[in-house]
Amino acid sequence: YMKAATAYLAGLMQNPSRVLEQQISYWGKTMRHYVDAQQALASGELRPPEDTGPKDRRFSNPVWDSNPAFNYLKQQYLFNAEAVQNAVAVMEGIDDHERKRVDYFSRQIVDMLAPTNFLGTNPDALERALETDGESLVRGLENLVSDIEANNGEFAVTLADLEAFVVGENLATTPGKVVFRNRMLELIQYAPSTETVYETPLLIFPPWINKFYVMDLKPQNSLIKWVVEQGFTVFVVSWVNPDATYADVCMDDYIREGYLTAMAEVRKICGVKQINAVGYCIAGTTLSMTIAHLQRAGDETVKSATLFTTLTDFSDPGEMGVFLADDFIDGISRQVASDGILSKRFMGKTFSYLRSNDLIYGPAIKSYMLGEAPPAFDLLHWNGDGTNLPGKMAIEYIRDLCQLNGFARGVFPVFGKPVTLDGVK
Repeated sequence: YMKAATAYLAGLMQNPSRVLEQQISYWGKTMRHYVDAQQALASGELRPPEDTGPKDRRFSNPVWDSNPAFNYLKQQYLFNAEAVQNAVAVMEGIDDHERKRVDYFSRQIVDMLAPTNFLGTNPDALERALETDGESLVRGLENLVSDIEANNGEFAVTLADLEAFVVGENLATTPGKVVFRNRMLELIQYAPSTETVYETPLLIFPPWINKFYVMDLKPQNSLIKWVVEQGFTVFVVSWVNPDATYADVCMDDYIREGYLTAMAEVRKICGVKQINAVGYCIAGTTLSMTIAHLQRAGDETVKSATLFTTLTDFSDPGEMGVFLADDFIDGISRQVASDGILSKRFMGKTFSYLRSNDLIYGPAIKSYMLGEAPPAFDLLHWNGDGTNLPGKMAIEYIRDLCQLNGFARGVFPVFGKPVTLDGVK
């Protein structure tokens, strides 16, 4: 936050007149809004001034539009948010990466300070408290204490009912069995549900930053169940959740003991020379590097590959780019050197703050202010069931693949030799 603020001040000093222009515009809107509100009150009618601002689902309660005080708060907050965004947009003299960081962190502050996030200025919470004679606030406090205790004193709102789902009972129920196991993975083979099956099996590599069953949630939204029903022999990798003993495990280990070993086992079990493969997220990036290595060696094990939500070129990593600066990565390096792993909590918080209104403030309002129990939502249950990353592999991925874009540039090594997608057919 301090570095983002420093970048903002540097941009301010480059062209103070532009910022002053933005400030005057903001002051003008604020004064006009105040005068309109006073005139509405002076007319003798308890009504808010005209509200032509943008619609925001955080302010869906009718009180935000009908009550003068709440409407004034809402409009002023939206003016403030717009002023901050405009001030960042007109900054000059800073590079694009710094501008994105300033924009991201300023939006974090703006989202945090929304009036809906505070009990006294949240009409939904106040109405619920009155309806329940304060019981909703008692339940909310109990939810807050429960979350703090469950997270060893840290604040982390529970997104889904932890008791609503059990893996193997009402999640990940497509019939299958573990047919191979080593220190990196378990290989699951799913039972065919058709009389005949295609000759070429399908091997799916899920991301190891989460559990495999994202593709086998409830039966009605299970990709694995659907693919089996299309007549394919399906294998899925379930990756190990590493502890500190995996500190020195690197990307080469995932490729050697994960990808190449799983491919060899599937070929042996099915008696075929080729397989079709799927790679999801980080597993898709690593599948691409594995195929590049195989192509270089003249190995045609992979007949076709499909990538789900995968980046192989990180030149534009999107909002994740704000975390790909040296200060963040150096901090992560020190942390994994101490712990041996990159904790699942770090990964979970990082992704949550990319969508803070949906994954932090919104759930916190429902749980702590409205006193509601977390929903029975399969995808959010999976989202909270995270995994750790081995220390060495995490740094290779974050710095060498993401920050330095090593694979796209053809400099990231697999077994000591750089690989690139250029030669893959």
